[in-house]
Amino acid sequence: MKYTYLSILTLLAILTGCSNDAKKGDGAAFGDSTDNIYDQALPERSGNPDKADYDTLKSETVYFAYDSFTIEAKERPKLDKLANYLSNNANTKIVIAGHTDARGTPQYNLALSEKRANAVRQYLIGLGASGANISTIGYGEDRPAAEGETESAHTQNRRASPGILR
Repeated sequence: MKYTYLSILTLLAILTGCSNDAKKGDGAAFGDSTDNIYDQALPERSGNPDKADYDTLKSETVYFAYDSFTIEAKERPKLDKLANYLSNNANTKIVIAGHTDARGTPQYNLALSEKRANAVRQYLIGLGASGANISTIGYGEDRPAAEGETESAHTQNRRASPGILR
């Protein structure tokens, strides 16, 4: 019995000590404001897409209003272009990464980021893209495109970004 408590306490100490480093990372993560997201670690991705894939997807980041996962009319042409790209590249698999700004609780932001990613996925499927080739992930507030608490930073962080899976 004594060993069980010690094991649980040791496990909790290890998990608690690692959580902040794993959560915030070192800035080299999918969706950060660095130059090339394909040079960065993303566990769901392998291989390196070519420059054309990167350029196509980089411009298709969808931005959202505060506290919303509704795709606004001004963002839809980006997804129309992405759906066309996917139709012409039927073997391409993508991941849509949802993000939020830092306002709200971590749990709320994670749920909202997942809803944003899923809204983009559903929109693309509605345009004829294969749902089997589109996965989603929500990062909440953990991988900001812009640091700070300004409205400009918040606007840049409320997004869903596509990436290629190989």
